[in-house]
Amino acid sequence: MKPEDRKAVILECAKRLFSKNGYFATQISDIIEEAGIARGTVYQYFKNKDDIFITLLEDYYAKWEKVMEEIDGDLDLVNITARQYLEYRIRKNLKFFADDRDLCNILLRMGLGLPGHLEGVVRRFETRILNVTIKDFELGQRNGHVKPGLDLELAANLFSGALLRAAYYYFGRTRKNAAIVDVENATRQIAEIIAPGIFVPDEFLPASPFGPAQVAPGEPAASGEKGKA
Repeated sequence: MKPEDRKAVILECAKRLFSKNGYFATQISDIIEEAGIARGTVYQYFKNKDDIFITLLEDYYAKWEKVMEEIDGDLDLVNITARQYLEYRIRKNLKFFADDRDLCNILLRMGLGLPGHLEGVVRRFETRILNVTIKDFELGQRNGHVKPGLDLELAANLFSGALLRAAYYYFGRTRKNAAIVDVENATRQIAEIIAPGIFVPDEFLPASPFGPAQVAPGEPAASGEKGKA
């Protein structure tokens, strides 16, 4: 087995155990047994259990950032509405969390109660989502689609917190029917709750459509619209 493959096996086994048993109840010996490898092999790749846990989360964060920066081929940035982009953002995040429910469970269930340095790793992900959301809302406000005078940091905190909690509600291990979640329906319901508090009513929207020329320089797809998350 190639070294990178062996490392991947260790991470995959650790992920399942952390998700099932929690961080504190999972020991290095459990991971070794699950992976079917020698104890010394683990320490060729990781210093300790904390190192394994942090690597899992940092890899997950990097994957999230890559997915969020990619613009779906069928996304029409010229004619898309603010509400449609909000739904696009929600849908993309829900699908991301649904793709790996063990990591979703680890991230969204275990943030509180971890040792300080590990809790900080979890909080960094929340900060990344928050920052992307703030940029989205700032662009939307400049374009006249997000309500003027809205406290964007407060709105972004409410939205990102609700999105993460909804992801755990739908995809956490304790949800018995998580496998049959209708992401499209969930997306619409979340948007229906969030949109009225963020966006200017349709009758007061500016006449000019949103176009790619309005995307802030250097911003990823997150900025590709007016106010979403």
